[in-house]
Amino acid sequence: MNQIRRIGLGVAGVAAVITVAGALVVDGYVTANQGLARATASQQDPTATPTVEPTASPTPSLDPVTIYVRPAPLPPVTQGTKPAPVVTPMPVPPVTVPPAPVVTPPVIHVIVPPPTGEGDGGTDD
Repeated sequence: MNQIRRIGLGVAGVAAVITVAGALVVDGYVTANQGLARATASQQDPTATPTVEPTASPTPSLDPVTIYVRPAPLPPVTQGTKPAPVVTPMPVPPVTVPPAPVVTPPVIHVIVPPPTGEGDGGTDD
């Protein structure tokens, strides 16, 4: 009975995924068709966009008036009178490092028992 529920749940999940994917595909298809319809309608009907024609103004235009503005005064210049102090680099004394101690690696002895049995030319002890 548990196996049947797992299969049913799997089929329901696949059906849900296919339904959502199908809805997204249909939505994209409809949106693309609407955009295509708008684009072709605006290309075929040039009078769809209204144009504004200039009309004669009821009041006569005046001559342009030139207005001169006095520029703002320049800010005062600040003179530096005190130079920065001279910095002389100091040498760094050498650091003496003690040598590393000499360590002899440990010796590992591996003892392998001699083979026993037939074919080795020896005797069984």
